[in-house]
Amino acid sequence: MPNYVVTPVGYVKSQNDEIILKYSNKDIVLSKKIARENREHWTPSHIFIEDEFIDCLDGIEDFSHLIILFWTHKTPEQARQIKKVHPAGMKNMPIKGIFATRSPVRPNPICKTTVKLLERKGNILVVEGLDAIDGSPIIDIKPHLPSYDSPLNVKLADWMYAIMDEFKKMAEDDPEVKSHRDIRTHPCINSEQK
Repeated sequence: MPNYVVTPVGYVKSQNDEIILKYSNKDIVLSKKIARENREHWTPSHIFIEDEFIDCLDGIEDFSHLIILFWTHKTPEQARQIKKVHPAGMKNMPIKGIFATRSPVRPNPICKTTVKLLERKGNILVVEGLDAIDGSPIIDIKPHLPSYDSPLNVKLADWMYAIMDEFKKMAEDDPEVKSHRDIRTHPCINSEQK
């Protein structure tokens, strides 16, 4: 297959500058310490858009949430070769194919996060909920549209619920974390799976 060139439209400026899920020995490892320290979902991040793409932002402030596509620029080349990992780096989870996970370690290290747009200041977007680290190249931005992006009766793997339970427990163990979303309560989840 031919290779394709991706041009970043901007970059992330964030307090979070360490990788939470790191490549290690043909798998990934979750750093609970970094996850607790960063609390990326509670810390606003800034997305700086390059001057040549400022016109692309026209009207973006009319939306409350955005989909951010970014390149995990610190993913080493050898990490892009692995095909299976323990989801979220949790060794108690069964090994699964990369495409069944949200791991930043992938053949093309492209990640996606839906964020809340707090403010636009010229070429800067202030957002909440971005899990990209400082310096991550932004590949694309799209408005979040519930009718397209939030289908109803979604089914998740049982092991994904187990991962969410682990994250909830981590949050409960840390007195500074104010809340954690229980994925089972999301209106998109199939009621039979709750």
